[in-house]
Amino acid sequence: MKEITREDVLKICEKWQKELKVNVKRIQIREMKNKWGSYSSNGILTLNKELLKFPLECVEYVVLHELLHKIIPNHGRTFKTLLYAYMPEWEKFHEYLKNK
Repeated sequence: MKEITREDVLKICEKWQKELKVNVKRIQIREMKNKWGSYSSNGILTLNKELLKFPLECVEYVVLHELLHKIIPNHGRTFKTLLYAYMPEWEKFHEYLKNK
């Protein structure tokens, strides 16, 4: 499996920005100890660089998850309903990352 590139991440972000109608001002890929990603209120999406070693679907799940927080700030029922609507198999990627 090839390592995911920054260009791959940019394509994924572009897709979900359009779909969710949210704006990412900057994308950072850096070392993170406890998270796979975060999205700040300033529009900065940060992804854990270790994420780039996993399947592309995992990166897409994390990007979707973080950008959905712009719409729904918590992990409640509405958030999970949207995750299922946009990515029906999200739990598979969530579990994969949880076990890494």
